[in-house]
Amino acid sequence: MPRDRNSGTKKRRSAGRSTRGLGPALLLCAMGLPALADGETPRRPEELERVIRAAFAERDYPAAAAACREATARDPRRPDHPYNLACALARLQQIDEAIAALDVAVERGFSDAGQMRDDPDLEPVRGDPRFEKLAERAAVAEAEAVRRLPYDKPRDIPGVNTVERDPPGGLRYRVRKGPDATAAHPHRLIVWLHPSGGSMNGTVEQLAPRLAKRGWALLTLTQKQFMGWSPAEAARLMKHTLPDAARIEGLDVRRPVLLGYSAGGQMAIAMWQQRPDAFAGLVLDAAYPLAGTDAAGRPVPLTVPEDEPFKDVPLLVFVGERDGGAKLWKAVQPRWEQAGIPLTVHVVGGKGHAWLLGPPQVAKLEDWLDRLRRPQPD
Repeated sequence: MPRDRNSGTKKRRSAGRSTRGLGPALLLCAMGLPALADGETPRRPEELERVIRAAFAERDYPAAAAACREATARDPRRPDHPYNLACALARLQQIDEAIAALDVAVERGFSDAGQMRDDPDLEPVRGDPRFEKLAERAAVAEAEAVRRLPYDKPRDIPGVNTVERDPPGGLRYRVRKGPDATAAHPHRLIVWLHPSGGSMNGTVEQLAPRLAKRGWALLTLTQKQFMGWSPAEAARLMKHTLPDAARIEGLDVRRPVLLGYSAGGQMAIAMWQQRPDAFAGLVLDAAYPLAGTDAAGRPVPLTVPEDEPFKDVPLLVFVGERDGGAKLWKAVQPRWEQAGIPLTVHVVGGKGHAWLLGPPQVAKLEDWLDRLRRPQPD
């Protein structure tokens, strides 16, 4: 199912952009998109996106297809609208039309091949040889786009050793670990999940010396699109980056801690929902227990995670007093705690949606990590 990088809603943005391809008029003609009737008022983009989300949530694929066609007609440059149209048409078993819409999405810059291959909405077209050619085109475009991205150069940080690697199929990364980290006495791993719009590596890596003194290493990503997160990027992190980091002497990457801010925190929650057994804990800054939004655009809180593995993953949350997300945490906290979820929420006075790890919060983080710092089961 295609998803927005930051919110987890049905709308999906591409991992890249392309200026090649059909002009707007030819594009609309090729896809059979209708023009507005005389006197018809176009719906606002945010209204269309709410309709699309609601239609997919309700499995009303004819309504989803109609809204995606209208959205593409309003802004034919964006690849997420034809991608979502392909998903709706595939669900309707309109195979040729779905492939045509997916072709337009890839031509317009959709380059998340992993998303295409994993998306359950596209299951009806996955056996079509045309689909695999489109997925290969998307994968090539994604690789080319990543190679063109700026590389986040390291700064010298006294008191830690730095290891940089670029694993095949994974995300390029950097590890900051203490000089006393050895194979016999490895440091546990914290994985930084950046917000949308920038890596913030320089900010979070300032914590590396303090973390190293407590037996923790810090992994940051150094070359990717930092506008947000996609499910494919999270998969590359788990399937290729972390196994590669396991080969670095002095690191224990089993059940790492995820540290996420804003969009990175939302991705941490999504990864925890999929594989709670894979993580030792989550540290969330300005991220919220959101399942998405309803048709009116109101936030829908996550349901209580009741499976046993969730009860073994402590969550440490920092949220601003003036942040609307504080109300969400307040609403879900009693039910989550009653279900056995080890949840700690710190509300930071006078703050809104912001980076909250000042000295008092870092002290709380260190105390929390000390409680996690115990031998890992084999």
